[in-house]
Amino acid sequence: MKNILTLIIIFVSTISFGQNIEEEKLWRTKGVYDSLGNFIERAKVQSFLFSSKSNQFYRLRTQDKLNMETGETKVFVYRDTLNLNSSDTKTYKLSDKETLTLHSNDSLTIKFNGYTFPYVKLDLKSNKIDLENLKSELQKEPLIESVEEVKEYRFTYQKNGLVKVKPLERDSEWESEYKIIDFNGFIIVQGIVSAPKLITKLKKGKISFIEIDYRFENKNGELNKIR
Repeated sequence: MKNILTLIIIFVSTISFGQNIEEEKLWRTKGVYDSLGNFIERAKVQSFLFSSKSNQFYRLRTQDKLNMETGETKVFVYRDTLNLNSSDTKTYKLSDKETLTLHSNDSLTIKFNGYTFPYVKLDLKSNKIDLENLKSELQKEPLIESVEEVKEYRFTYQKNGLVKVKPLERDSEWESEYKIIDFNGFIIVQGIVSAPKLITKLKKGKISFIEIDYRFENKNGELNKIR
């Protein structure tokens, strides 16, 4: 009888523990705040979570930093795994300096070293875009970026990991690093001069994406070949 009761308690705890985390979903950062609750405009940290299990997240973090050796600004990509151990509350200790709190089935916060990172769940599924096809289409020729139907820049993605950026209304151009990241089936193009682009559809001559910036709401965009 005692063993049966123990199994029931474990079963109920497991259901309660995982009920708010939908598996195989992508989450995005929505703001970065300091210990006083002030929004940090220039944090330059973008983070995504992928709920691999009901009690586990994979985390992707990107940040641009100055390379002290070369004087160039580089895109750095960090990955780790967050395991949520059973808890009587909705707050889980990830490390001595980091905790995760579930607020609802589509909202959570991570606190680290005095900073708060809110996350929201995206209503998206991995669309299984072929990474090599995307690279080929992205690097084939210059592309005009359109975000919410506003065209401002021409991007020339190169095979050497650098992208040339030219404003359409100004006679100037610069070059910076970019990375194409496969995050559990979600493809993200991360550059220094623009917010992360979550690729949603790939057609010949057109790449559709969602621009995800931790400071703002999501925006729909396209990269189109010059006609």
